[in-house]
Amino acid sequence: MRVNRLMEYCTHMIFQATICLFTLKKKLDKINLMANKILICDDDQIITDSLSEYLSAMDYEILAVNDGNGALNNFVSFNPDLVLLDIMMPNLNGLDVIKIIREKSQTPIIFLTAKVTVDDKILGFELGADDYITKPFSMRELLLRIQAILKRKSNVENDNFNKGNVSLSSSKRELKVNNNLIDLTKTEFDFLECFVKNYENVLSRDQLLEYTKYDYLESDDRVVDVHIKNLRKKLENYESDLKILTVRGLGYRAIYEENF
Repeated sequence: MRVNRLMEYCTHMIFQATICLFTLKKKLDKINLMANKILICDDDQIITDSLSEYLSAMDYEILAVNDGNGALNNFVSFNPDLVLLDIMMPNLNGLDVIKIIREKSQTPIIFLTAKVTVDDKILGFELGADDYITKPFSMRELLLRIQAILKRKSNVENDNFNKGNVSLSSSKRELKVNNNLIDLTKTEFDFLECFVKNYENVLSRDQLLEYTKYDYLESDDRVVDVHIKNLRKKLENYESDLKILTVRGLGYRAIYEENF
């Protein structure tokens, strides 16, 4: 009897361990899918290989190219979160590359270069570089610089939401439509913030109220409808691209006019 119970206990523990491992794998897979992407551009193959190996081991998704044309040709399709860019390269150098990128994108760029004069660094920053590290450099130092820049980028993206003619700042609690500042109540702003953070997802009245921490009775769901009506009117008065649609029987969702 004791042996049977012990076997049952062991079987149960193995099953639980398997479930834990499966859950952990799913979480790791999700993290990998969300890995930041880094475009490396350097004509020194040893450097690109070393950087690719090191940063890949740090869970970044890497694309390495050896010249400026390769960086520009792959920039849009790869859509990197950060670029490591050498300055001294044949044909199209790093200064030329950053000028072209900055015409359409503010993706963070770190210059990797042997050019060490103050004037060189000033020129790099004037052209839009986010950081500048001279060769030879420590991989650890470079990693810390990358992490710091990506953290700042993430904080800005989480705080500000810009799409179409709509601009929302959570830290300032401001909504602008066509650069006009829109006066919103606390609850209206909270609802709008919830919509843009869950863009195109259907939100129930309960979800909206939970997000705003609104103190309400279960029978007072219509309070949401009143706030949504007022919010819609303010958005429409300024011809906002953002529209709040009613999803019958479910709640509301936010879309942009271009998606109609």
